[in-house]
Amino acid sequence: MKRLLKITAAITAVALISGCIPHTELNEKAIVLAVGIDYENEEYSVTFQYYSPTGIGGQTPVDNSQPNVITSSGKGVNVYEAMEDAAFKCGRELMSGVTQIIIIGEDAAAHSVDRVTDFAQSSFQSRPDMFIAVSEGKAEELMNVKFKEGIVSTQKLEMLLQNAQKNGLTILPSALDFFIALETNRQSICLPVLKLIDDGKSDFSQDGKAIEIDGGMLIMQGQAVEKVAPEVTEGLQLLWGKTEEYSVTVDRGDKKITLRLSDIRVKITPCVEAGRQVFDVKLSCEGRYLIAPPTSNDNEQMKKQCAEKLMEQMENAVSETVLKYGADPINLEKTVRHYDCGRWSEVKDSWGEVLKNSAFRFDVRVNIDKLSMED
Repeated sequence: MKRLLKITAAITAVALISGCIPHTELNEKAIVLAVGIDYENEEYSVTFQYYSPTGIGGQTPVDNSQPNVITSSGKGVNVYEAMEDAAFKCGRELMSGVTQIIIIGEDAAAHSVDRVTDFAQSSFQSRPDMFIAVSEGKAEELMNVKFKEGIVSTQKLEMLLQNAQKNGLTILPSALDFFIALETNRQSICLPVLKLIDDGKSDFSQDGKAIEIDGGMLIMQGQAVEKVAPEVTEGLQLLWGKTEEYSVTVDRGDKKITLRLSDIRVKITPCVEAGRQVFDVKLSCEGRYLIAPPTSNDNEQMKKQCAEKLMEQMENAVSETVLKYGADPINLEKTVRHYDCGRWSEVKDSWGEVLKNSAFRFDVRVNIDKLSMED
């Protein structure tokens, strides 16, 4: 009984003093949704979008007739200082636990991506599933685009990236994937590149601007190396094994036949032949026709052409990243470590050269099990 009284007294005491504990109301915080980071003249600049619970002039918690995000910018000798400067200017305490995307300006990526993002890596608030992308030009310009679609402006950009990944159009690492990549031997990854379209014709934003995905930026040794074409990012996404669906168009005489691929599965197995590192890549998938299919006699030929197209995509991706630079955007290091730790111990100090001189063998199986509704 005495113990129960002590517990009751303790709870009562906490309740009585709880009103004296310092706290910040939610509407006094800057709920950061997206961060754009640029680098120029040995100085960082940060522009972030933060959520305005009542919109601008709105009377309801979320007023869809008004923009629900505001931007704030700051500068500093590092990203931390630039973030503090931006927070000071908006007059609110930063809350970054719901940040959806970090966009790194082209010049900042060329300078050092790990210095740009170390603030997020060390912050306990950071989401491991947020996206990281590179902007063509300044990230600040993308942060100032206010989309009409979605409760908040960033939601439209997030949907754009997610849809592109689902359809195999771009490789889209999460923040966790990105930070893991920076701890690997080659510090390699490929990030999507976002391009601003400023022709005043878009209906999705208030000022007619639009943002589109334009290939990717190859990162190696923690710095941007080269912008790669959309075809390369599509091939990397296939090799990465995270594509849910993908469309392939092949020529059949005077016709172009398009197939939609699903259930895409990829397995990469390493081996050594005559002292050379070899990777066997096996891809299997299911296909269906999106337009009137050819005759039944052509089905086997269609499977073959589709498989050749996929191999071409992956070969091109490997050629422009792994073989050209010794980069490792699909984490082949992890594959070798998994299958043969002894082999990794032998090659880790010369991993870049090993990758440049490696060989890839592709085996692609496309199953088209039904030609049409009548079959």
